[in-house]
Amino acid sequence: MKRKIIRVGSSRGILIPREVTRAMGWEFGTITDLEVDEEKNQLTLETAEVDIPDELEKDQLKQFEELAKQHKKLLEALDD
Repeated sequence: MKRKIIRVGSSRGILIPREVTRAMGWEFGTITDLEVDEEKNQLTLETAEVDIPDELEKDQLKQFEELAKQHKKLLEALDD
C-alpha cells in the first residue's frame, strides 16, 4: 500500500486508512511503537505493550471492559 508523506504543522505524517486501523484494533489514542531500521530502509509500526499502573485493580479494568461492551455501538459511532 503506497502512502504519501504530508505536512502536519511543522512535522511530516502519513495517514493510515481506517480499514488498516480497524484490522489492527487501533482506536484514537492507541499507543504504538515505531521502529526504524536504517540498514534496510524500513520502518515497523506495531501496537505497544502498555504497563498497567499498580493502583488500577484488575476488577476495575474488568468493569470498564464490561461497560465498553455495553456501549460498543455508541463508542463505534464516535469514530465515524
